[in-house]
Amino acid sequence: MAYHQPTSVALLCLGILISFSTTVLAQQQAKPAEEPKKIENVDSDKLDIQKLEQKYWSAKDDDFSVIQNRAFQKEKRAFLSLNYGVPFNDPNSVGSLTGMNLGYFFNERFGLEFNYVNANFGFNDTVDYFKKRYGVLPDHNTFKSAQTIMAYWVPIYAKMSLLDKKIIYFDMGFGLGLGNTTFEQNSCTVLENCKSGTGLEGITKSSKSASHYSFSIMQQFFLTEHWAIRIDLINRYTNEARVNSTNGQDIGSKMINDTAFQFGVTFWK
Repeated sequence: MAYHQPTSVALLCLGILISFSTTVLAQQQAKPAEEPKKIENVDSDKLDIQKLEQKYWSAKDDDFSVIQNRAFQKEKRAFLSLNYGVPFNDPNSVGSLTGMNLGYFFNERFGLEFNYVNANFGFNDTVDYFKKRYGVLPDHNTFKSAQTIMAYWVPIYAKMSLLDKKIIYFDMGFGLGLGNTTFEQNSCTVLENCKSGTGLEGITKSSKSASHYSFSIMQQFFLTEHWAIRIDLINRYTNEARVNSTNGQDIGSKMINDTAFQFGVTFWK
């Protein structure tokens, strides 16, 4: 019996080892396999513009428009403006201009108007100095009034903030027109006592008129549906007949540019 005891112990240990190995193997087989770890792409939330264009943007989509809500519309509306202005580039005159604009817009881009402007001009200090000192005048005419038919194109409509308190709506347009200018030819001789006094004393005036063409830049700021502030920079080009200021003889015609800056109020019907 003493010789068989080690063999029995060895067999017992081997049985325990086999049983433990079988249990561990069964547990490993029962455990679900781990899913592969996902690697997060840090650029996954970026928008691929090229893919978006390829999917939604065909090659023929090359015409674009900006859609903007118009708070104040001009389409199929008439208007009346009253304005005040000053001459901008007259080298011989000083004074003021008053005028009126009456017109109609067919749509938001195109409109027609009739405008009339009347001048209240006198000689400036330079002309008065020559008249008083030398008894002569520069050879020039004095602008008196103009009537013009204008066609307007308005490509710009926009909004702007006033002191972060109010939104101001405005548009800007360009006008071309034809009309008639009335002007006065000035002459003054020593025999007419041209040297005496200043201003228009001793001046002989002859009223004339000629056709003109006009170019203007117009901008208006809408206050309400019916009221707006209007600003105009107007250029008129007239081929005016002139005379020698010392004897009244004809000295030929010259293209004269009358530029005026006008500020006014417009009522929209």
